[in-house]
Amino acid sequence: MRSIRTKIILLTIVAILVSVLAVSGISIFSIHSEADENAEQQMSLICENRQKTLNEYLNSIEQSVDVVSRYVRVKLDREELVEDGVPNLAESGEELKDKDWDSPRQKRLDSYLDGHLEDIDSLFRSVSIHTNGVVTYYYRINPKLTRNSKGFWYSRLHSTVFKKSDVTDIEAYEEDDVSHVGWYYLPIQRGCASWLEPYYNANLGIDIISYVTPIYKAGALIGVVGMDIDFSTLVEQIDDIHLFRTGYACLTDPNGVILYHPELERGTLLADISEEMEVAERQIRESRAREGIIRYSHKGIKKKAAWARLSNGLRLMVVAPVAEISERWFYLSYVIVIATLLIVGIFILISWHIVKKISEPLVRLTEASRLLTAGEYKVDLTYRGQDEIGILTGAFQKLVEHLQVYISDLSGKAYKDALTSVKNKAAYDIYSRKLEDLLHLESAESTVEFAVVMCDCNELKRINDLFGHDKGDLYLQKTCSLICKVFSHSPVFRIGGDEFVSILEKEDFENRGALLNKIDRMAEDINAAAEYPWEMISLAKGMAVYDSRIDQNVESVLQRADAKMYDNKRKMKSAGSILSK
Repeated sequence: MRSIRTKIILLTIVAILVSVLAVSGISIFSIHSEADENAEQQMSLICENRQKTLNEYLNSIEQSVDVVSRYVRVKLDREELVEDGVPNLAESGEELKDKDWDSPRQKRLDSYLDGHLEDIDSLFRSVSIHTNGVVTYYYRINPKLTRNSKGFWYSRLHSTVFKKSDVTDIEAYEEDDVSHVGWYYLPIQRGCASWLEPYYNANLGIDIISYVTPIYKAGALIGVVGMDIDFSTLVEQIDDIHLFRTGYACLTDPNGVILYHPELERGTLLADISEEMEVAERQIRESRAREGIIRYSHKGIKKKAAWARLSNGLRLMVVAPVAEISERWFYLSYVIVIATLLIVGIFILISWHIVKKISEPLVRLTEASRLLTAGEYKVDLTYRGQDEIGILTGAFQKLVEHLQVYISDLSGKAYKDALTSVKNKAAYDIYSRKLEDLLHLESAESTVEFAVVMCDCNELKRINDLFGHDKGDLYLQKTCSLICKVFSHSPVFRIGGDEFVSILEKEDFENRGALLNKIDRMAEDINAAAEYPWEMISLAKGMAVYDSRIDQNVESVLQRADAKMYDNKRKMKSAGSILSK
């Protein structure tokens, strides 16, 4: 007959074997999944970082062109253009061949446009010099307006400085001749500022990317303003991406046509590589996502690719073979198997000597520790023996009780504003996250309705400066008390020194307009009875109602409320200070 000790030892050994083997198996499976996930995250991060770099570069081009185009529109004199009949050019159906280029009206227009171009030339040069990577910049006037003032075109393709060149004779080419005049006609056809996909520019003899905006004034097309960058500039940044052993990056247009690839020819359609890539490409085009991960095979090699859309519509892809991605988890799995065998042997030897000292109280103590680690502080240990385990159990029980008191007190302080006793910024963040979770679950049958009220205490700095910070504290407490009284059914948060936010729902949301007016009435009554400035209230406020069509999160609603609050603040400032009353 086996003793309890033997049974416990055998049971412990079996438990150790089963547990370690189970944990090892789960660990190997988890490592496999984690390694794949980490690899995808790494690829996504590399893709995202290079996307940000490229977008910053492209955005700098956009901003430069936008600055110039806005300046051009401002400098164009509408009255001068109307007087010379520019708006009537399209409306009257006047043909270019029938136009009198020597008429007094045309000469006045030519003279006006000459002066206009001189005015824009210097600004455009200054902006272009300070914009990295620009190969050319230009302002091309609509040839249907004038034969004399064609515009200007500067290039530094083979130089460090911009040199003026002859502008392209637009009328010498067909509209669909992209290599010569695509930069002019495509933005006009689109009717807005836009990026042109990489194309061969016959005027420069290189592949370029253009950002061009058409200029309209007084109802007429005046011309186009644009900048060109060398496509090789993007290729260099993309070709610099390497991961694992043979991973690489490539660039495609929005339809999956390769613009740059270290292995495939330009113009190749990704969907033609394999059936898996065709499916992935269709999903990407149908998706509204800006980035993601796809899996496909090419020449029998399984691959993964992280992709992200650039701000100019092109698509960046970072690709790596699955075999290289999996190498690390194979190695870790081997290490786990070896470590498992060693751990099993060590635990069997140790268990043989100490399991006789382990009893149920220790099991309960271990379970209590697990619960405590998981955040469960309602632990009741009943063992009261006089041995070491009993002493440890008693000490552990007291520790748990002390932790319960400490955490309860700490939680109360962590989310309460010490001065006003309302909830603080940390509490607001938690509340807004919970509210955003509801927004994500919003459906036609369950619509989330709420409004955000942003309040700001005027005159706080002046009260602090004139009467001391203790009076400023009283002023804040007085104002906070009013806000809490008005929005008595809604949470109030102090998110800054003099800023308060309340999120109105249910009853307060339904009465939001009346409550907002109630603040003003109560403030007027308080101010009328106040003897000192710090007993008065001057409160700028703004309210925004959540609109699912324009607001994607609570922060968006808060920003709109904040903007309205600042409008209210400006109006109150113009009305005078409470300290002067």
